[in-house]
Amino acid sequence: MNPFDLDKELREIGKVPQREVPDIIRRHQDEVYASLTNLPMSTRTNQQQRSTKKRRMVAVAAAVAMIAVISSAYVSPAVAESLKKIPLISSIFRLADDLGLQIAGERGLAAESNASVTHEGVTLRIPQVVYDGTRLSLAVKREGEGFTGRITDVEVINEGKGTSHRFQRGAITDVEMLIDGTSIHDLSLSDKPGLIGKPTSDPNVVMYELIGFSRLNHSPSIPDQFQLTAKISLEGIDAPYIFHIPVRKNTDQIIVSSGETREWNGLQISLEQLKFTPITTDLIMNLERLDKSGKLGDHNLLFEVWDDRGRELGRISGKGVYRDDRQQQQQLELIFDRFEVAPDSITIKPFLPVFQDPIANSGLYKVDSKGEVVKTYLKELEITIPVNHLGLDKLYDVQW
Repeated sequence: MNPFDLDKELREIGKVPQREVPDIIRRHQDEVYASLTNLPMSTRTNQQQRSTKKRRMVAVAAAVAMIAVISSAYVSPAVAESLKKIPLISSIFRLADDLGLQIAGERGLAAESNASVTHEGVTLRIPQVVYDGTRLSLAVKREGEGFTGRITDVEVINEGKGTSHRFQRGAITDVEMLIDGTSIHDLSLSDKPGLIGKPTSDPNVVMYELIGFSRLNHSPSIPDQFQLTAKISLEGIDAPYIFHIPVRKNTDQIIVSSGETREWNGLQISLEQLKFTPITTDLIMNLERLDKSGKLGDHNLLFEVWDDRGRELGRISGKGVYRDDRQQQQQLELIFDRFEVAPDSITIKPFLPVFQDPIANSGLYKVDSKGEVVKTYLKELEITIPVNHLGLDKLYDVQW
């Protein structure tokens, strides 16, 4: 029986009337069905497809076990509590299109915050957070009635030379994050963490990530342990939602120092450091214009990271800090997803995006028939370095 047939059968089983099913079990039953349909399916490589199918089968097996318990006449409080703690089923990070976050949820790396605030009949929840020392990820879930759009929906209206924004009731209009009481907007440029929001397959859930970029001395811009304050405003709700959540780094890491250097057309790049966690891959590079004829930004140089089996990492964020006033020296930090499996080596592939109008450099990239950006790869700048496979495999500790 394939997973789709089994999914159908499980749904049919769920329609059979049950006797005295506790509310907590019924809610988890609904979550199982949702996870079976929403579990992301990667299509980058056959290996990723096989691994994702294995994770899906694990979810199906958990669903079978849970429904078998639900089908009994009585469920003890102890069993109900145990089911509640199953990470695979209860983790909200299953909604993320991010392998690292999915694994964090499946392996119990996410901390249960269970924070919630209610105003005017609308509740916001932050069920879980995960922090690996590089990025802090949290999900914001909206509950209530009368919503006409997604929690992230915003309409941009052009008004002459300016623009305005229109939000539907219940949409997020503003987010502010504070670390130990200090807003991230008040920090200096070199210390400022990055904040990004990502919609999910659930219209009522959004993922936020606070990226702790390294300072020039490689110390993190976010401490290993701190008090996070999140202030979130919704359209149509007068009072802001304020959360106070203790955060602690809860994963190990591997740091690999390098010194590999490449040159091309008056441009020099050097790989300074790689940092691996079970969730994230962090890359620090130094760039310099050797010919002193222009600025680093003139090249529009971008980077991809691949493993030795031809699999590309998904990019999460990045930041560059110039080390001189002429913008000819820069430290660049790039944040990527984790690898599917521990590689023996990784390759950094610099490339130049092709613009629709190469002369005007309008910022609009040229795309091919598949909608992919046309790229000019620079083989001369490509860097391949070996990785301690056994050490990284132990860090990942993936058990399907």
